[in-house]
Amino acid sequence: MLKNLIQLHIRQSAELPAAPAARQWLEQLPAALAALPDAAALQRLYSTAARSLQPLSQLPRQLQPELERAGAIAPLDWRPGDIGRLLLLLSLPESRDGQAHPCFARLYRGGDAGEQQSLLRALPLLPAPERHLPLAIDACRSHIQGCFEAIACENGYPARFFPELNFNQMVLKALFTRTPLSRIHGLRHRLTPQLRRMAADLASERQATQADIPDDVYLILKGSRHENV
Repeated sequence: MLKNLIQLHIRQSAELPAAPAARQWLEQLPAALAALPDAAALQRLYSTAARSLQPLSQLPRQLQPELERAGAIAPLDWRPGDIGRLLLLLSLPESRDGQAHPCFARLYRGGDAGEQQSLLRALPLLPAPERHLPLAIDACRSHIQGCFEAIACENGYPARFFPELNFNQMVLKALFTRTPLSRIHGLRHRLTPQLRRMAADLASERQATQADIPDDVYLILKGSRHENV
């Protein structure tokens, strides 16, 4: 359903006179998928999605609730390139061994920061999203703040699939990088004694070195039920 709606939206928007590149992008997708396992053409389409689809209209009203039902937290923030990349990811064939399709890792590793962020935001919307857990956990180690926020913020994936240790480490990194904890979806349901101990240790270390203590530490220590977490 979601894949069909996205395809329809792009096709209708691509009929606009100002969108010849969008029509070409959509027309090339079946051939790129048919050429797999040679992923070069697919990589090019993924990389050019933002530029090719930029003239398209923003998210249509009927597509927003479908994205939300599929697991997107803030779909209104998605741009045409993000929607096109999601269509490409949803179009990938199922892997026969039950693992993530090898193209996912290639698209992620070979993409720039914006392309990586699109993929990370798409993870909870994909079939069998748990297959992509190693990639999602690895993304939390990114030194690019936008990539870290793409998986940690306004994204339902970590709360659903991260083991406790990885989720807690993500929250601690958010504190270190001054990323508001209110942006971590489902945090209040993942508050554990271990996470509170880790936050308390961080506060003690900061206090001992007379460093600033992030205010959000106290959301964890007090077990606050912030309305957005």
